[in-house]
Order: sequence, then structure tokens, then C-alpha cells
Amino acid sequence: MKSIITLILSIFLGMATITNGQTQPINQKFTDLSGNEILLGVCTREALLEAPYSAWFQSAYQQYVVDTATCVFVSPLLRNRKITIFMGTWCGDSRREVPRLLKILDCCGFPPEQLTLVMVSNQPEMYKQSPGHEEAGRSILRVPTLIIEGEANELGRIIELPVASLEKDMLRILRKDGYVPNYADKMKSMTK
Repeated sequence: MKSIITLILSIFLGMATITNGQTQPINQKFTDLSGNEILLGVCTREALLEAPYSAWFQSAYQQYVVDTATCVFVSPLLRNRKITIFMGTWCGDSRREVPRLLKILDCCGFPPEQLTLVMVSNQPEMYKQSPGHEEAGRSILRVPTLIIEGEANELGRIIELPVASLEKDMLRILRKDGYVPNYADKMKSMTK
């Protein structure tokens, strides 16, 4: 009962954070049915540096070796792009890939204001949804999902894990080089 009340409060708090059409980072914390603390909604990167998330985030971030040779080509192509990452602090793939993605973006000098981190739930009634429903209409089937956007459209996405490597997949997306993400077939069937 307590978790249902907390979820309802989280939803109302999530809706209250929309100002001027923009969802603001709020770093909502929630205890899931397993008793684990998770983040929900639009969050700042700094929230991942707090306990209990910092234990896995810092380790994965520090251990990853960025392919700087590829990042040299990725960096200029990221100008005027926006990136949204949908993830779950409860998800093993998110815990592995998101620190790596953020380290790559740091290497590329990607402006933090062009990055949005959206934390989704692992609870049955809100599975892979956020309180503000930033995932609505975006076909988020697996997390993490990194979406690279151009002027007014999606250029491409990396779903759950890279096809070649994070750096090489990002480069193919940015060069519009026919990149096909994992689970693309399932995504197509969802949009029909």
C-alpha cells in the first residue's frame, strides 16, 4: 500500500515539474517492490553520483576505455544535437552502458544542457514508464535507449547495447550511414 501511495505522489510530483513546456530535472527517488531505491523521471547526472547509484556508476565510468580515435569524428557531428537517454537505475544493462555513454559524451565535449536523462520504472503498473511520461510515443521497449535528435527529428537510437561499439554506433547514426539498432524489428511492429 505504501508503494502505491508513493507511486501516486511521484506521478503528481512528476506532472508538477512541467514548466514552460519543458520537464525539469527533479531526481525523484522511489522504493520499488523489492525494497531497492530507484530514480524516476527526468534526473540530473549528479543524481547518479549519489549513493546507492554511485557505487555502480563510478566503477563503470572509470573502467571504460573510450575509443578516442572514433570520438574525434563523433565530436563535431554532435554539434546542435540533442540526446535523450531512457534508463532504469534498477537495470543491469543501464548500469553498464549509461556510465560508458556519459564518458564518451564527456570525451566529445558534449554540452550537458543538450542531454536529458529519463529514469523509468520497473514496477508492473508503470513498467518502463516515467512519472511525466516522457517515453510516450517514443517506442521505449528496452533500456537503456539512447536517442540522438537533429533539428526536429530522431536521427537514430542505440537500444540496450551497441551493435559494434557505442562510439562506432553513434558515428554511424550521426553520419546517417544506415545504422540499424538492436530490436529494430520489434520497434517496427510496435509502430504499425
